[in-house]
Amino acid sequence: MKKIIIGLFILTFGVILSSGLFAQPSFDPPAPPDNKGTSGNQSPPSNSTGAPVEPGTGILLIMAGAYGIKKIRDVRKVNNS
Repeated sequence: MKKIIIGLFILTFGVILSSGLFAQPSFDPPAPPDNKGTSGNQSPPSNSTGAPVEPGTGILLIMAGAYGIKKIRDVRKVNNS
């Protein structure tokens, strides 16, 4: 019972402390472009704040694919036995 109370206290304390943290600061959205109603493809604004894809993502995907292939081979090996 004591462990449960301590665990709930730590969880509550952690939630209270982290409630003021945000991943990104809030900002006002940019003003709409002057060329409203134009047709065709348009390039994104130069100040777009997209998240970059880091090289580690590719490595992670390769490792996940290799692990999946290994698991498939293991299952097939057990089924063939």
